[in-house]
Amino acid sequence: MTAVRFAAPALACAAAALLASVAAPALAHTAAASQPAAAAASAPSIVKSVKVEPGGLYEIVFNPADSNILIAAVGPRGETRGAVARLSADLTPGQSIDVSANPLYGLGFNSRTQMLYGTATRSGSIGVVDVRTGRLVATIKDGDDDSAHVREVIVDEGRNKAYVTVVGGEANDASRPNQIWVVDGATNTIERKIDAPVGGLTGAALDARNNRLFVTGMSSNTVGVIDLATGQSVGTWPTGSDKPTNLVLDARANRLFIASQGTGDLTVMNAADGAVIRKVATGEGALSVAYNPGVDQVYVANRQAGTVTVVNGADYAVLANLQTGTFPQTIAIDPATNAVYVTNKARGLPRNAPAGTPVPVDPAGDTVTLIRP
Repeated sequence: MTAVRFAAPALACAAAALLASVAAPALAHTAAASQPAAAAASAPSIVKSVKVEPGGLYEIVFNPADSNILIAAVGPRGETRGAVARLSADLTPGQSIDVSANPLYGLGFNSRTQMLYGTATRSGSIGVVDVRTGRLVATIKDGDDDSAHVREVIVDEGRNKAYVTVVGGEANDASRPNQIWVVDGATNTIERKIDAPVGGLTGAALDARNNRLFVTGMSSNTVGVIDLATGQSVGTWPTGSDKPTNLVLDARANRLFIASQGTGDLTVMNAADGAVIRKVATGEGALSVAYNPGVDQVYVANRQAGTVTVVNGADYAVLANLQTGTFPQTIAIDPATNAVYVTNKARGLPRNAPAGTPVPVDPAGDTVTLIRP
C-alpha cells in the first residue's frame, strides 16, 4: 500500500501557489458572482476560471459535505507530480492531496463515507483516498495484473459500492474483455467482475432505484444495460451516433443523456426501452455530460470545440455555447447552488517529443471554470 498524505511542506507551498487564480483574458467572461444561484431566467454564463497546479487535469467531483471541488491532476508529462487538487466553491485554492506515487485520472466519490475512488490507469489499479485525512487507505488491483485499462468510477452511495469500467476491445472479444469491477466499499476489494455487453467500454451511469448500470460502447456505438443484481446484460441499444463516450441518467424522467465524440452531439434516450428521443448538435469532440434536475439543464463538454453546451431539458433547445478553455474535459455540479464546474485540459507535448522540448504555454488550459445557469 502506498501512503498518500497531504502535501509535504515543499509541496504545500507549491500547492498554495498551485491554484493561482484568475482567468486569462480570453476566459474572462465575468458575471456578477452574487447572482442568485438558482435563477435560471438569465442566460447561463461563465463566472471565472482559475489555473490549477500541477496541471494535467482529468476528472472533477463535488463534495457536498464542505462544498469543495476535488480534481484529478496528473501533472506535466514526464513528471511525477500527481495530486488531487482542492478548490472551494468560489474556486479558492485549498490543500491538495499528494498522489504522485500513483496518479489518479477518473474519480468517483462517496459523500456518505467521504471516500474518493480514483482510477490509476498507469498501474491498472484503483486508489481509495479518505478526503477527511488526505490519506490513501487502499489500492485495489485484480490480482497481480497491472494491465487493466481502468477508466471511470461510478459510486452507489446507498449500497456502498463502486463500479469501475475497464476498457477492452470489440464486443465479445474474449482476449480483451470489457468489464465492470464491482468494488465493495466496506472492504475495498473487488467483489466480482461483470462482462459489459459493448465494445470499447468507456462511461457508465447508475440507476440506483432499479439497481441497473448503463454503459457506453465507444466502438460498438451502443448503450448496454446491466442488471446489477444478477450481473446479466438485459439490453443493448444503438445510439445512432459515433463514439458515444459518457452518459448520465435523469432518474426522474427516466432519460439518458449521451455525449458522442465522433458526431459531436447529445443523444437523448428513453432509459426504459432505448428509443432515441432527440439528437442535439453540441460541438466537436462531445466528451462528457452532466445533468442538473434542479434547473433541468444538460451540460456537454465539447473537447475539440473548447466549449460547454448548455441544453434546456424541457425542449432540448441550446441555451448557450460557452468557451470555457482549451480542452473541456469533465463536469461537476453543486445541486444546492446549481453551480457548474468544468475542467479544461491544456495543450501538451506529443508523446514522442524529444527530451527538453519546452511545454507549450497555454493560459486557457489546466483550468477549472465556474458556470452559473
